[in-house]
Amino acid sequence: MDVRSTGEPQRRYEWPFLHTVPVTTKISRKSTLNFNKEIVVGEIGALIGAPLLSFIVSRFTSHPRSVSIAAVVGAAIGACTSWLAMRIRDRGKERNFSARNLAHDIAYFTPAALLLTVTVYYPTLYVLSGDLLHVEHRVLRSVIISQLAAFLLFLLLINVYRYLLAKFVGKVL
Repeated sequence: MDVRSTGEPQRRYEWPFLHTVPVTTKISRKSTLNFNKEIVVGEIGALIGAPLLSFIVSRFTSHPRSVSIAAVVGAAIGACTSWLAMRIRDRGKERNFSARNLAHDIAYFTPAALLLTVTVYYPTLYVLSGDLLHVEHRVLRSVIISQLAAFLLFLLLINVYRYLLAKFVGKVL
């Protein structure tokens, strides 16, 4: 609290998560492997969730827009639940699990992951799959290659974010 010239204490706003870990924190190889494993498992969850929910919705309606929306929602649900389950499992193994630490991890990870997904992953998938379709005319191969490239670019950028977060804020995801 600050005391201004009036003599009354004034509350100063502080970011709640900025001082959880010293800024000199180093990222270990094991935590990097766990972080990337969690993201890969999240992607696998998305690959399971999208067709599963699409299939279920297609049993009730054949409207393409509804099935497409179900694919996106299913991918998001599958990715989130898979990532979260793997995160809890890894933190539990390290005996470093608490609801507060998990909330901090989510608060730092989710906005960056969402931003990178919308600005990098989906546009890369869209543009690259379209370009490959014009060249190869093979739908499945073009989409798989595009999805792999988009995911690898996302993985690279989320790891850069993780490094910068550890270096400047002191938070290791």
